[in-house]
Order: sequence, then structure tokens, then C-alpha cells
Amino acid sequence: MLDTGVGIATVVLVCATFLFLGVTYIGRRRQSVEDYTVSRNHAPANVGIATLVASMFGTWVLLSPGETGANFGIISLVGYALGIAAIPVMFMFVGPRIRQLMPNGHSITEYVKHRFGLIPFVAISVVIIFVIGIFITAEMTAITAAVSILTGSPAWATAVAVGVVVVAYTAYGGLRVSIYTDRIQFWVLIPVLLLLVIVAAVIVTGDGVWDVAGQAGLLSVSTPGSYYFGIVLIIGIVASNAFHPGMWQRVYTVESQRALNRSLLGAAALAIPITFLMGMAGIAAVGNGSVGPFEYPAVAAALFTLASDVFPLWMHFLMLVCALMLAMSTLDTLMNGLASGIAADLAGAGMGRSILMLLARSVTVIVAIPAVIVGAQGFSVLYVFLIADLLGAAIAVPMLVGLYSRRMPGWAVLLSGGAGIIIGALFYPKPDLISPWAIAAPFGGQMFFAFASAVVVSSAIAAAVILLRRLAAPQQQYDFRILNTGVQLIDEPSAADD
Repeated sequence: MLDTGVGIATVVLVCATFLFLGVTYIGRRRQSVEDYTVSRNHAPANVGIATLVASMFGTWVLLSPGETGANFGIISLVGYALGIAAIPVMFMFVGPRIRQLMPNGHSITEYVKHRFGLIPFVAISVVIIFVIGIFITAEMTAITAAVSILTGSPAWATAVAVGVVVVAYTAYGGLRVSIYTDRIQFWVLIPVLLLLVIVAAVIVTGDGVWDVAGQAGLLSVSTPGSYYFGIVLIIGIVASNAFHPGMWQRVYTVESQRALNRSLLGAAALAIPITFLMGMAGIAAVGNGSVGPFEYPAVAAALFTLASDVFPLWMHFLMLVCALMLAMSTLDTLMNGLASGIAADLAGAGMGRSILMLLARSVTVIVAIPAVIVGAQGFSVLYVFLIADLLGAAIAVPMLVGLYSRRMPGWAVLLSGGAGIIIGALFYPKPDLISPWAIAAPFGGQMFFAFASAVVVSSAIAAAVILLRRLAAPQQQYDFRILNTGVQLIDEPSAADD
């Protein structure tokens, strides 16, 4: 463990550095609301890759993949890596479609409002706020746990320090400053994470760690529960990120359709090895005897428990810096994405630029406060994420079908999504990830049945509604041209200068 004084000094230095970089980057430059919300069509492919990767990977990558590997083994870890990679793959399909149908768009809620109507818009907006609130809380939980383990400093102090800094530069600078800091974080994080993985592999190899892990069944490819959980992660991660406003922002931020596809493909290619290698640390922690499967709370931070046993202090320092940068790169995306979406949704109400900017910045602060409080409590990051994933699994398919089918009405989105949530919740497990709340499933399959039932039920209802409307009312079709004509720019964006 690092000396607490050194740890606190490092936290302060890293936070102060990014606060300075963010504020000075924007300076006194006057931003339009368009710049603040989507920074439309200004990022080339290399910037797109950097901001996508930095936004997708938070401090959770140092915790929840390791927890997954330690509990469920290598197959579930493969599922985790594929699930993260599938986020940009999904946007390779829906991103070009929404840019085509709604070229002046800003957010997913804007699409829902014009495509499905007011009531679905309100309902899905609530879901998005809840999901993003969980994402922010999970990230706060992850960074407080990481810093506490590495330095012994109080969780609340880390949560406040990181929260205040990210809110300050994000509320002030908007998406432009988020992308700017993402680029810096990307070029620092990738080589440092690679260095940590290589050194860690050298340290643990040769001590029989992998033999012990294999005897525990964590390297087995024939454990049904591991496959169950791997499928859960793929479904849940992809579905919940369909509601990620930061990802939808970046669909409009890149300079062209070609740059969007290249950015998403590059992010997907990097996602698999990063997630998988971070998760292998959890398996190594079990093999080393640092933690045991489902031994909470230690297993929730398997990588850091392993680090405290075998890593030298200089690696602890690099892990601390990585954890802080990962947290800020994700938190600024989540906070700005949510605030920008609200500003875009309210733009049609006739509010002026100054009011919209004030509202966007106020929302950034309001969302951060409960996340800081809950994040200091030390819950399992993986379990917190999975709550949001279940909501996404139930609603994502009906919502996204509306991009392609003219016969998907708003009431059917609510009906199918609500039914999926209810059925999935019946199977959903307690925080031990095994015991059911209501309906039991085969051992190791509790999460699988929760997520599979949510997706299958909601998708089946949506498909049935579309089919029935095709047969009974073929003339009732949505006119996609409404998305083009009904969604306009908020104000005139400034010329790109970066």
C-alpha cells in the first residue's frame, strides 16, 4: 500500500492537472449550445477512437472484469470482453441510421420524443437518467474503492475530490473539453495499462498461480454457469449502452460517416484485449490465494487485492494514476452527455442560449451529488452495473426497432419494455449474484434467466405488435421525414479549431 500522504498528494495533483487543462483549454472562448452539446462534425477518426475508448473505459475496468474472472472464470471473461467490444459494433449499425434519419439531432431522447411521442419520451428519459445515474455511481464506487485500497485514504474524500473536479471542468467546457481530456487520457492510459499487464504477468507466472486457478475451475471451458454469465454480460452491456448519451453524442461529433465507422471499429478492436487482460488479474488473484470466488468484499477488487500481495510500490503508484484518469475520462462523458441531452430536449421550448447553458450545467452538478454520496458506500461495482443492464435489456430492442420499422408505436415500446422489466426482475438475484429475489433458476443461471427473459419477452411483444399492425392497419405508418424536418440545430455551431 502507498503511504496515505503520498496517495492523497497524487489524487490532488492528478485532479488539479485535469482541472487546469480543462479550464484553460476552453479559456474565454464563447461556445454555442451546439458546441457544448455535440460539437458537431469536427472530430477526425483518430480523435474519435481516443474519445470513444477513454469514454468507454472507466475505473471499473480495474475492478469488475477481475471480479467476473474470479467468480465465473475465463469464459465469462470472454463474454465481458465481447460485450464491451459490441458497444461500438452496435453503434456501427444504429449510428449511421440515426445520422441519416435525424442529421441535426443531438440525443437519443430527442429521437424518442419525435418518433414515439411525449409519454414514451418522459418514460425513457426517466430510464436514461436512472441508468446514467447508476453508471456514474458505479464509477464513483470504483474510484473510491481503488484509491482506498491503494492508499488507505477515506472513500468520501476521493469521491468529493474527483466529483468536484470533473463537474467543474465538464460543466464549464461541455463536450469539447471532455473530448480534449479524453485524448490526453487515452495516450497516457494505453501504454501504462500495457506496462502494468506485462509486469504483472511476469510477476505471477512461475509461482503455480495458473495451476491453482485451473484447479479452481476458472480456466475451464466446460462450466455451464460461466457461459450463462458470459451471455448475460454481452446482452446487458450492449443493451444498457443503447441509452448512453455520451455514445450518441459522439455519433454526431465525428466529421463524417466514414470517420464514424473507423472510430467505432478501432474502439472495438482495443476493447477486447483491454477488458480480457484486466479480467485475467482476477483469475490470477484466486490462483495466488489473494481472494476466493464470491468472497466479498475482497473479490470485488480482486486486482487490487492481488496488487497488495505481490506488486511493488511503483506499480501501486501507476495503478492509482490510471484509476484516477479512467474515472475522470468516463465521468465527464456521462455527466456532459446527460446534461447535453436535457439541454437539447428543452431547446424547443423557446429558451435562450444562456438559460439552456445554465440548465445543462446545473444538471451536471445535481446528478453528481447523489453519485458521490452513494459511491462512497463501497457496493459491488459489477452488481451496480447489472441493475442498469437489466433495464437496458428490456427496453433497448423496442426503442431501437423504431429506427427501422414504421409500424412500431410508442405505446408498444412502453408495453414491451415494461413487461420485460417485470419478468426479468422476478429472476434477478440478490447481491451475492446467486440467490434469487423471487423465482429460482438452475445453478449459475439466475442472471441468465433474468436477462434472457427481459430481452425475449420485450422483443416478442414488439414483433407481435408490428406484425398485427401490418395485418390489421397497414396504412398506419410513421413518416421518417418528421425526424429530419422536426429536429433542427439549436444555434449556429462555431468553426472547429482543434
